[in-house]
Amino acid sequence: MKSLLAVLVAAAFSCSSAAHATNLVDVGVIDRDTGSTLPTHMHDGKLYVAGAPGHRYAVRIVNRTGARVMTVLSVDGVNAISGQTADTGQSGYVLDPYQSTEVDGWRKNMSEIAQFNFTALENSYAARTGRPDNVGVIGVAVFREKQPPFWRRQRDE
Repeated sequence: MKSLLAVLVAAAFSCSSAAHATNLVDVGVIDRDTGSTLPTHMHDGKLYVAGAPGHRYAVRIVNRTGARVMTVLSVDGVNAISGQTADTGQSGYVLDPYQSTEVDGWRKNMSEIAQFNFTALENSYAARTGRPDNVGVIGVAVFREKQPPFWRRQRDE
């Protein structure tokens, strides 16, 4: 189940530091036309997936921790929630401990998405909107939830 991050909740996460994503979440790419998780290939320290042209895909994010995390997902350099050019300070998906989500496309509004498709550079959403520099890149910034100071947690209990 997708959980859109409210602006007020973002403040609790944005103050905390980003951590190495692979320690906190697992990220996978699912070919929505076949239902299979695409295998990753390592080359020069980067992970790659090979998608079939024209196929729709989703990005699956799994929280590996016992705490909430916020994930700011970008595809082709475009934030999946806002549609803005990607930046780590933007809104993202809040995942509860061990929760997962599949993101099928860029959010247009609360009920519509522009689905992710494997396509040629010139047909990509990012290139058509004048942002071709990161076509083919899936980025996930992960933030731990900022915990209140120890003295405050004790007082609230």
